[in-house]
Amino acid sequence: MTTQQVMAQAAQAGQSDDVLQESLMDMTTVVAIGGAGAILGLSTLSFVEEPKDHLKNILVGGAIGIIVGVGIVAYKQASSSKEMYLDNAAEVTPDFETLDRTVWHDQEQKKLLNSKGWTPSQFGYSFTF
Repeated sequence: MTTQQVMAQAAQAGQSDDVLQESLMDMTTVVAIGGAGAILGLSTLSFVEEPKDHLKNILVGGAIGIIVGVGIVAYKQASSSKEMYLDNAAEVTPDFETLDRTVWHDQEQKKLLNSKGWTPSQFGYSFTF
């Protein structure tokens, strides 16, 4: 086994541990916020005359808590994915501004059309205001 293969396996093992830890943390967040919601639902029973008629407040509070917890976890995951994407994108193409991208896309389109023997359309657009 080469050194690169060993390093790759170690990185994958570390990533799987990170994913497991992150998943457990996310599950804990959802369950804890769901439990807090259920406790808030339970606390409403002291304000009614017949608590047994309002036991659904516990379930409603827990359900709302789980929904809020899932929302928090989804937002956290979306934010971390965005940061990871932006970090990696900055490393790959630091000077790929809008004009550079436009020129690159134009060149790639011309290459594609030429490779297939197509010619650009002779029909043009003109907009005036």
